[in-house]
Formats: sequence, C-alpha cells, structure tokens
Amino acid sequence: MTAKYNVFKNLIGLLLESKSEAEEIAVANSLTRTYHNLLEDIVANKQYANTQPTHIDGGIALSSQHALDCLKDPLRTVRFIKGTYFAILDAFNRFPNTPIELVYAGCGPGAPIVIPLLSAFESSQLKITLLDINESSMESVTALIKALEAESFFRKPYLGDAIQYKHPSDIPLHIVLSETMDKGLTKEPQVRITQNLAPQLPPNGIFIPEAIHIFTEHSFYSKEPYFDIYKNVLELGPKIKTQGKQPLFSITKNVGGEIAFDFLSDVIEVPEGFSETPDICVFADVIIYKDQKLLKAQSLISNPFCVASLYNLKSARYSLHYTTQDIPGWEYIEQ
Repeated sequence: MTAKYNVFKNLIGLLLESKSEAEEIAVANSLTRTYHNLLEDIVANKQYANTQPTHIDGGIALSSQHALDCLKDPLRTVRFIKGTYFAILDAFNRFPNTPIELVYAGCGPGAPIVIPLLSAFESSQLKITLLDINESSMESVTALIKALEAESFFRKPYLGDAIQYKHPSDIPLHIVLSETMDKGLTKEPQVRITQNLAPQLPPNGIFIPEAIHIFTEHSFYSKEPYFDIYKNVLELGPKIKTQGKQPLFSITKNVGGEIAFDFLSDVIEVPEGFSETPDICVFADVIIYKDQKLLKAQSLISNPFCVASLYNLKSARYSLHYTTQDIPGWEYIEQ
C-alpha cells in the first residue's frame, strides 16, 4: 500500500528537476495549492488560520497563518526544499550507518520544507524533530502528519521556544533547519535560534541556511525591486543604481554566543551628490546550501530594508548598529 505522504512524490520530482525560475515558481504554486487543500480537509477548526504572533526575547515568532503564507514565497520554498534534500544526501555520507537526525525550528502548521521530501526517503533513513512555539501550528502539523501516515519519520515534537531548545544528549544531531527570518534579519529570531542550535551540531553537522551575508548600500529604496506574496517575482523590474556597497557581517553555524548578538559597523561616509541614492539600505544574500541561494529581492527574506534617509543625517559620517536584543533591528549612529 502506498503511503499517503507520497501525494507529493510527483511534485518533488518536478521540483528537483527544475532549472529555470519559471519552472521553480510553477512547482511552488502547485505545492501551495496541494498544501492548502490538504490542510482544509485534515485540520479541524482551521487552527492554522491563527494570526496571533508570539513575542520572545530575540524576535517575533510568526503566527500559524503567516508561517503558512511563506509558501507563497516561491523561490524561497523551492530552494529551501532543494537545499535540504541535498544536505540530507550529504549527511548520509558524513554520518554513515545511522539515521539522519534533523531538527526543524519554526516548522509552522505544515513543515513545508520537510514533509514534501518524505517521499524521497525511507523512515529508517531520516528522523525529524519539529519545533514551534505556537500551539495552533503544532496541532495542525501533527494532524497533517497523522493523516499522511508519516508518523514513523517524526520524533516527539517540541512545543516551545527554539532559542531555549536542548536536543536530547542520547540522540545525535546532524542537520538543523531554520528559516525564521525577515528582510535584513529584522523582527524574527533567526540569529538567536542559530546561536542556540548550531553549537549542538557536531563539527561536520549541517545548518540550513549555511550563511546569511549582510551588506549595506546607498540606494533609492522606493525604486528598489521588492518582492511580496502578491507579486510575480519574475516581474519586479530591473536592478537600480546603488553605491557604496560594504559587507557588514555573516551569520553561519559558527556565530556562537549565548546572549543577544550585537554588531557595530565601521564608520561609513555619506557620499557627495546622493540624490539618486538617498537611502541607507541593508540587504541579505541567503546561502541555503551549496548552490541554492536567494539574492537581492528574490524573496521576502532577501528584500531591501531601509534604515534611514541620508537627508535626515546631520553628520557626513555614520555607523550602522544591529542587535537581536528584544526584537532584532537596525539603527544608524551619527559620528
């Protein structure tokens, strides 16, 4: 008898074979429709429609509905699934003769990065621990797993703050997956979750995304290509002129630290004649796994974030400050 989670088998085949952005988007749209139909049929009282976010020290955890809406971020969805698939294959070689243990932090009501992949593996090969702070998300995803007859892939889920989660010492941990971020690493707790979970990996363990490279440019924010879930990512318009690109920092599994992450940039000079690039913007290049990545404006998480207008500065020099204390955010400090 074919397991019900194989409903995704054909879609995953198309997804892994997709080459162009148009192909990726077409598969993502089909995946979104499949998910919504399943949840409507399976989840009683539509718990996944809860819109109440959760404020923790380190960011805002999305509500169940807003987490589900991330499926409408097509290149993000497809490339995180691809990256996770290739990471699992690599983990088989790095950790032979043992099931691969994967922790998915902030799984939302559908765990959409891992559940579609189940059709590509056997439960003897892969064990998954789901983490989410929203009870409505955990109830929904648990109902979905049961209805898809996929229980053998999953360990007991963790309802709570992923910043506080400690993986059982008697169960090895090979892969951590967390896509709990917004543009410019603002609002959501990606950095604090990485700080907690990455040190629990062995030296050759895999954290997804592998790296988040944060940089700044002077730009014209209102003219920047900007993706939202109501737009076609292929029709956002051309790149615009920017100046003064500078790397700021990168978040990887080696970020370390048990307290709020804090960063202060070097001094940045206000350019002369900045009328065509009047805004201080922060961007993220998200390296999901190997060649799977999201660059400027390809996703909600790689959109520009505007810190301030240069017209508001009284000085010709400033620094950029980022902190994950309370809610992650940016500010400029005049020098």
